[in-house]
Amino acid sequence: MYSKTLKILLVEDNPPDGRLLREMLADTKMKDSLSIVDAARLSVALDLLGKKPFDCVLLDLTLPDSHGLETFFMVKDWAPHVPVVVLTGLSDETMAARAVREGAQDYLVKGRVDGDILARSIRYAMERHTASREAGKSAGSVARPSADDEGAQYFKIIGASRSIRETREIISTVARTSSTSVLIQGETGTGKGLAANAIHFFSNRRAHPFIKLNCSAIPDTLLEAEMFGYEKGAFTDAKQGKRGLFELADRGTIFLDEIGDMDFRLQPKLLQALENRTFRRVGGVRDIRVDVRVVAATNKDLEAMVREKRFREDLYYRLNVMVIEIPPLRERNEDILPLAESFIREDNETFGKNVKGLSPASIDKLLGHSWPGNVRELKNVIERAMILTESEEIRPDHLSVETSGKTTAIGAAGAHPYPEDMTLEEVEAAHIMKVLEKVNGNKTHASRLLGISRFTLREKLKKIAEPAS
Repeated sequence: MYSKTLKILLVEDNPPDGRLLREMLADTKMKDSLSIVDAARLSVALDLLGKKPFDCVLLDLTLPDSHGLETFFMVKDWAPHVPVVVLTGLSDETMAARAVREGAQDYLVKGRVDGDILARSIRYAMERHTASREAGKSAGSVARPSADDEGAQYFKIIGASRSIRETREIISTVARTSSTSVLIQGETGTGKGLAANAIHFFSNRRAHPFIKLNCSAIPDTLLEAEMFGYEKGAFTDAKQGKRGLFELADRGTIFLDEIGDMDFRLQPKLLQALENRTFRRVGGVRDIRVDVRVVAATNKDLEAMVREKRFREDLYYRLNVMVIEIPPLRERNEDILPLAESFIREDNETFGKNVKGLSPASIDKLLGHSWPGNVRELKNVIERAMILTESEEIRPDHLSVETSGKTTAIGAAGAHPYPEDMTLEEVEAAHIMKVLEKVNGNKTHASRLLGISRFTLREKLKKIAEPAS
């Protein structure tokens, strides 16, 4: 309960939807703390925002006099000090997610929310707004935990490359939503679990459980009971009921690692839990409602699995609203040394040593390795070197890696496959287009053949298209 009345501006042009939202809030514990003012047009909403102070705006993006992100931008420009929670239909969910990236505090899909979820979203927006004021930030800015917050260093994603900077920014944006599902994609060892931890830590759910479940580590026959629990007598050894991880994660986050390995037959039940926030225990007859954010991760190509009927299309698109791609280490050489130095500092504390850093030859050796095991491999290599070294620096003989010594396709062929007067940039562009043609334009397959992430491929295609634009 709040000690003061919270003034909410509900901008919704559909009267039945407006009444339903009011009725939902009237059934919550916040009912006596809310004063709701209605506006059916953007012009009316802007007029009200100019005359009266509001604590939060519940904003439908589709109005008679405005549509889409422009609606959000107008409200944000007019009243930058007021937090906005976007209301949207299922078909506009991607657009609503973009609004969050542009500064909305949260978004809610009509038909998927109840009063508790709606009230909680308002409360989270209030908490962020209050934290922002207490931190002395400018009105309307978003409060985020600083790097000095307790535990923040553990969740810090290290790197100076452009791709990692953008990944950190996406994580920060996603963390500000209260219930949006997230899909993290990347090769084994890139740090998908670290990204999931960061999403939880920098969100308003941080005080509640963060529960991890590796879908590939539990037999299919047991996974449903592990996720959703079971009732007494549900099967032979069920002497008593047991709560599943979704119940234990209530108000927090559940991280479903290796979701691509989840049994196809279990996926509909997960979809229901995502859609309705309800599920039934194994052997149960009643629905259990929880408030859980789902973060999923995979090193598999889910899009290809959908085409091959090995992963449900509806579940894929439900997870695919907010996607974070963690690039492999071989694509961001500038991150290798900062990561290595960070691991050295950690291991100095662990092993009670005082290693200052890497010798120049060791640096060359690290930069020359292809890192098929990504960041996890680098961490293990540094740990082994720290155990072996008795000096204040790590030498090449301490490092259990080999330089890649890779031969390019051109060198291996013995003849240049492109005209000799082409620049390296032109050769790269020609090769990318040749690979794309080979896979009929499928960017997922092309990125795998090229040995780069889809993000990197998109960036390279943008550069290729620039001269023609």
